[in-house]
Amino acid sequence: MEHWTRRSFIAAGLCLGGCARFDRPPLGELYRPTRANVDQPPLVLIPGAFGSSLRHRRTDREVWPGSSTELLTSDYHGLEVDIDPATLEPLTGDIEAYDLFERGLGRDFYGELLRMLEQTGGYVRCLAGAMPRVGRRNYYVYPYDFRLDNVRAARGLHDLIEQIRADYGDPRMTVDVLAHSNGGLVARYYARYGLADLPESGPFVPTGAGVKSIRRLLLVGTPNLGTMRPVLSLLRGEQMGLRKMPPDVIATWASGAQMMPHPALPWLLDVFGRPLEYDLFDIGTWRSLGWSVFDPEIAGRAVTRHGGGAEGHRHYGLLCEYLAKHLERGRRFMESLTVSAPGLEPQTSVFGGDCELTLARMVAERVEGKLLARDRIAEIAVPVPGIDYEALMFEPGDTVVTRSSLLGRSTLNVAAPRVGIESLRVAHSVFLCEQHQQLTSNLSFQDNLLNALLSVDAT
Repeated sequence: MEHWTRRSFIAAGLCLGGCARFDRPPLGELYRPTRANVDQPPLVLIPGAFGSSLRHRRTDREVWPGSSTELLTSDYHGLEVDIDPATLEPLTGDIEAYDLFERGLGRDFYGELLRMLEQTGGYVRCLAGAMPRVGRRNYYVYPYDFRLDNVRAARGLHDLIEQIRADYGDPRMTVDVLAHSNGGLVARYYARYGLADLPESGPFVPTGAGVKSIRRLLLVGTPNLGTMRPVLSLLRGEQMGLRKMPPDVIATWASGAQMMPHPALPWLLDVFGRPLEYDLFDIGTWRSLGWSVFDPEIAGRAVTRHGGGAEGHRHYGLLCEYLAKHLERGRRFMESLTVSAPGLEPQTSVFGGDCELTLARMVAERVEGKLLARDRIAEIAVPVPGIDYEALMFEPGDTVVTRSSLLGRSTLNVAAPRVGIESLRVAHSVFLCEQHQQLTSNLSFQDNLLNALLSVDAT
């Protein structure tokens, strides 16, 4: 008996060592049998911030991302939004979003996702306003100007869905929505409020005006309780290629404040790990701390770049007023997504990363009378012995969005009941070891996405 057992182990070892195996999900084999089932609603793909290509309507000249050289070396001032001094609203000029940013800076953003949808999923890209392909699975892309207000983008999503319904001749048709990052916030606002604007004050009244248009909502790396990335961008700019997009340019983007951490969450700690009572959405916080456009160096550059003298200072004053307005609007936007709205959001699945240390809170340290924000432990000049700064500042995530924000949770304890701002109801969740910008090209994500889209159980 002992001899037979030994032989069995040897045979098993030989099979494990020599039998064929897959080193990646065989998506073609897995989903080829589904090709005959074309009874799928249209799919709408919404990119995240920086994910839409922008161009001038009159000249067709691309302003984002532009050529490879421009993407690497630009000063990015062409992405600054002009401000109407009378209304403090953006003057968008003739810039429009027209397509996805598929690849750039040596990375894939949405190119691999589109290839998978078409080659493996059997989807065909359609244009709104054109006859849809009969007998095929169709998908649409919704590019939007990511610099502008998310409510504006939600209204554009409504227009696209209504056009798709008209193209199909079905005014009650529903679509599946696949939304990456900030695109998920746009879709969630539309589902809850439809075309309604944010009220400047008072309670929010979700109507579910858009939910009847969406069968399933699939969120990829969406910061449902916000992310620290736009805070860092306002503080120091956004690294793009070999240069940084300046903070005073980013301060003209209304959408940035609508992705910041929820007002109810602690975002700034002292060196002892205690929350500091600074309101992230109050312009007074940024002014009193001398941060972002209130940093003398950044302010000086903004004044000089706009002509210097009286004209430069006039622009700078307008920029500060504009930022104040949109910080407050950012507060209202994030709060609008976390009031209880049972039954007023579609069936929602979330996909995201949870293997990377991701900034959830900054530490503020006073140096020579000035409070400085630290987003890296190594930057803390005088750390307090015994304080675990890694646990205080970071959470598992995808380098941009924490796992808890993706799930719409204010705690890492998923067994705890949802209370307060935790209004998002998640039907299904998938976690990957992947960074934020590579989520859509991850093969495990693509496998799970196709399963969610094409499975008869996903109703």
